Amino acid sequence: MEKDSRNGDMIYGVIDDMEDYLAGCKNKFMSTTEVVVDRGQMEDFLRELRRKAPEEIEHARRVVKNREAILDDARNKAQALIDQAEAQTDELISQNEIMRRAYDQADSVVSMANQEAINVREAAYADAEAIRANAEQYMDDVLTYLESLVGDAMKHASKNYEDLIGTLTMFQDRISSDHSNLHPEDYAPETAAPQEGPGPEAE
Repeated sequence: MEKDSRNGDMIYGVIDDMEDYLAGCKNKFMSTTEVVVDRGQMEDFLRELRRKAPEEIEHARRVVKNREAILDDARNKAQALIDQAEAQTDELISQNEIMRRAYDQADSVVSMANQEAINVREAAYADAEAIRANAEQYMDDVLTYLESLVGDAMKHASKNYEDLIGTLTMFQDRISSDHSNLHPEDYAPETAAPQEGPGPEAE
């Protein structure tokens, strides 16, 4: 089966491994729809999923850092505008009216830059929180499904084992009965003893 190629999506890789494992399991006795699974192997898959979940959350943290980089860039641009406004103010220092307008413009630029920085930061934190919440919900859904899958597999395996033992016991009783009918003198209630090796086939 082709693995999911999305960068960093390690949980999908574990799920693909589980699907490959289940596809290769043998069918249960007298069943065409159920398979026999190794409990230890399934528990290994579950432990691997729980181990990789923090890595997916770390991916969400990296998204936050990227948003922080955007915020820093906005601050740098704001500072560049401030520096430009200050340079223009220095050139017009001798003209009171022009200087006043320059300072008003600089204050306006600073206010807009600060507001933009706040907006970018809030958007970054909101996106990161949404990603983290979605990742946790996804992991909870996956683990719940896998626990249910393993539990059902164990129940079916136990039931099929009990059915098999019952069937074999029934066959053993019929064989013993047929054997005793063939040699009644050897199967008297007081003297009957277990026979070594397989008995002759019943006709």
